[in-house]
Amino acid sequence: MEESSFGFDEFSVEMGDFQLRKVKKFDRLWRITTGGSIDQYPLIHNGKIYFGSLNHNLYCLDVRTGEFVWKFKARGRIGISSPAESNGIIYIGSYDQNMYAIDAESGEMRWKFFTRGEILSSPVVRNENVYFGSKDKNFFALDARTGELKWKFRTMGEILSDVTIFNEKILFGSYDKNFYCLDAETGALIWKFRTDQEVVNSGQFAILDNHIYLSCFDNYLRKIDINSGFEIWKKKFAQYGLSCGTVIYKDLLLLPARDGNMFVLDLDGNIKWKFSTTKPIGTPVVHNEKVYFTSEDMNFYCLSLEGKVVWKYKTQGFTWWKPAIFQDRVYFGSYDCFFYALDAETGTLVWKFRTQGSPSTGPGPYEGYELSITAPKQEVKELKKKSYELDMTEEKQQDSTFYKSRITYQVSTQYREKGKYQIDSDEEAF
Repeated sequence: MEESSFGFDEFSVEMGDFQLRKVKKFDRLWRITTGGSIDQYPLIHNGKIYFGSLNHNLYCLDVRTGEFVWKFKARGRIGISSPAESNGIIYIGSYDQNMYAIDAESGEMRWKFFTRGEILSSPVVRNENVYFGSKDKNFFALDARTGELKWKFRTMGEILSDVTIFNEKILFGSYDKNFYCLDAETGALIWKFRTDQEVVNSGQFAILDNHIYLSCFDNYLRKIDINSGFEIWKKKFAQYGLSCGTVIYKDLLLLPARDGNMFVLDLDGNIKWKFSTTKPIGTPVVHNEKVYFTSEDMNFYCLSLEGKVVWKYKTQGFTWWKPAIFQDRVYFGSYDCFFYALDAETGTLVWKFRTQGSPSTGPGPYEGYELSITAPKQEVKELKKKSYELDMTEEKQQDSTFYKSRITYQVSTQYREKGKYQIDSDEEAF
């Protein structure tokens, strides 16, 4: 049997049917431990580069040399929420439930605003307002100068989604499975669109000709009319959800997926080519006709627009999030506690900076997915001999008996009790 995409590399069955489905809320990002790992998109401003670390620090380095300039220490981890800048102020959220405003030159705090939930949503500054969401299920608009609350909008789920602003419309997703469009000035609801799973978007949503390309944990990419909220089309691409924004480059859509595939589509959603890694992929950047992106397989990739590898750079920890490119250098952080600057043409290391602390840890990317299969009775009995956790229900199909079996399908960085088979490697448990 041809090896399946679900990781069945230890047995071979003539499967009549199999289905992978998500059985629990995506809570992986809240369970990351404190440490020196870097998990966000860096900001480049006025010759400096800014990024946060899960060791509670926001760092400022010289972008050309990597020399340390200053750091600001929050009361909690700084990760996922990426920094934004306006009028010499850096805005960034923290797991300590605060949104911070930091002077870009001195690293001194100007103000902070407390929510009632961890902030993993990256802020956006527009018209002297700071916009972001919180785990407390609220979306906030603050005065960028003072930190005073302008308005807030309540959803029914946690908000991890980054913010996209278009024509004075605020666009973001929530764990309540809705995608929202609000008035940027008042916070009034214009429309909302219902999906089948959480909308967890790291990076901006792609917008073209008054249409937004919406990716979601239900594995679908949708084209939505930005004025009405009506769906134009939807197409399924992934197995483990879509959690990064689509990127538009000329007449191409670049869609990163959590199943390890980089899909390159035409504007109607038809696949032109795809490139496969073994783990989730971050939002790409296109520069000089090349595609740059991170992956949890611990490689940083540079591809041609035809999908061929130009170069790749191996780190000692998984990399995720969108890289930054400035003056033909590419910048990104890793869970190995290093921040890297590479030559964008060759992939040669220019400099790297080590944060304080040991690498952070957390659940594996596919924890909480469940696989149901239909297989011949004898094949299922062979699986049970291997002590996998199976719940079998008999189904009659014409001249043979099949058993529908449910297998807990998880990949984790830690072993668990009660006989569940889990590993810490590039292979996948089932």
